[in-house]
Amino acid sequence: MRHSRLSWQTLLMIALLALSTFFYVAHYLLFRDPHHIFIFLVGDVAFVPIEVLLVTLIIHRLLTEREKKTLMEKLNMLIGAFFSEVGYELIKVFSKFDTNCERIQEKV
Repeated sequence: MRHSRLSWQTLLMIALLALSTFFYVAHYLLFRDPHHIFIFLVGDVAFVPIEVLLVTLIIHRLLTEREKKTLMEKLNMLIGAFFSEVGYELIKVFSKFDTNCERIQEKV
């Protein structure tokens, strides 16, 4: 026997629909005006694509920034590993070709 559980997304969807239904019923019981309820319902449904667009753009921007930050952190780790392993010897080799090397070493 398979035990089927509802996903958290399904439970959230059911809870939000139940909450919305509760508020529409409460609105009807308070004001007894179904025409007013349906006008606002159509207006709310008409605004959903704009909300989805705005949320999608914001989430896309946040995910892009997060991905860029993660990439930069990985790149910095790679650069740090390179210079800790090879960099010192490479600087010694290149410093032989630098005519101002002694003056820089005096300041350090």
